[in-house]
Amino acid sequence: MSRKTRILILGGGSGGLELAAQLAGRRDIDVTLIDRVTSHLWKPRLHEFAAGTVSSSLAEISFYILGQLRGFRFEQGEVVGIEHAMKAVRLAPMRDERGAVVTPERLLTYDYCVVALGGVTPDFNTTGVAEHAVRLDGQGDAEAFRQRFIRHMIRARSTGVPADIVIIGSGATGTELAAHLRHSERAFFDWSQNAPGDSPKLLNLTILEAAPELMPGAEPALRDKLLERLRALDIKVVTDAKITRIDVQEIRTATGESWPSDITVWAAGLIGNPILARLGAFKLDKKGRILVDTHLRSTTDDAVYVMGDSAACTPEGADAPLPPTAQAASQQAQYLAQALPRVMVNAPVEDFTFRNKGRLVSLAGAGAVGMIGLRRRDDILIHGQFAAAAYDALQRQHQWRVLGPLRGSVAILADLISPTAGPPLKLHGG
Repeated sequence: MSRKTRILILGGGSGGLELAAQLAGRRDIDVTLIDRVTSHLWKPRLHEFAAGTVSSSLAEISFYILGQLRGFRFEQGEVVGIEHAMKAVRLAPMRDERGAVVTPERLLTYDYCVVALGGVTPDFNTTGVAEHAVRLDGQGDAEAFRQRFIRHMIRARSTGVPADIVIIGSGATGTELAAHLRHSERAFFDWSQNAPGDSPKLLNLTILEAAPELMPGAEPALRDKLLERLRALDIKVVTDAKITRIDVQEIRTATGESWPSDITVWAAGLIGNPILARLGAFKLDKKGRILVDTHLRSTTDDAVYVMGDSAACTPEGADAPLPPTAQAASQQAQYLAQALPRVMVNAPVEDFTFRNKGRLVSLAGAGAVGMIGLRRRDDILIHGQFAAAAYDALQRQHQWRVLGPLRGSVAILADLISPTAGPPLKLHGG
């Protein structure tokens, strides 16, 4: 019996997990997924964890359980390097809370390696970001933010002075977080003392954007609809606000303006994970992402493929790499699930092609808005129930790919018949 082809997938984000689940069903492949943490969280809804709104019981699920269900091996650990000549990935030693080594450094060998280590929010060398701002790059960040948010909301309720939260960056993360925080504010109203609609305001929300317009790069129709919804939620939007300094309770701009802030969220763009710069012998673009060819192979090692936020993938005829979105990562996972088995037997492989299916933004109680792409037609603006359904469908598709047709369908049905009306509030620490 011939040996199975060993494929290591570094990172269990949207794309990495979808790829592991799709490849694991093959008898000729041995799939190992590596991640630092024990569970998967669908990052497009990380802001809901931060705000305390969780709309699906499957927003978070154990890699160990998923591996058992789908047939891949999960190896928990921190990736520190790739040894190209050995075709091996090095994992850092695991230590206990006192710093003592529990598990020594591990070396995992592969035939093919897929890098899907995601991206992080850069500080652009802005003073005070590291010390005083929150960046929502992972579940730990969301958990820490939620605890701070709860404390400030309790203080606002007891003192009558609204908390100030300022979000820097008006991309999807910033706008969606602001809307969900406004939705979460309702959980802290004293309903025994005030009728609905008469509760005193507990939260001031401001979005600061360095560019001249909200959500740079978005279609004008989408931008106008977003502004309309944000104003209805009493969320202030300030453009041309170039931040120069963040202090404990204040934000300053290049023009000398300042804003008070109890919690500052830094959501200004995305670059490749810093580990990519020291991961191996790769060429990187100016945002620290690994350069890949039209098959998503690294340009320096044919045995290493790269996807998602880690990849600088420029489609033919495009001026810039694809943006770091779950949509791109999911399409790349589907492509590699078909391409890698063909590479294994030296069969021809078509180039990766990206189809932009549009952009959707969830605004909690204010619904959803977006632009969706239709074949051979211009994008169309959607909002209301149709947009909300389309937004939910994105996670439904992710669940279906990760859990498989049968379990995915059961999970989706369970969500649909849930008795809760709207997203429940998760305002505890567990």
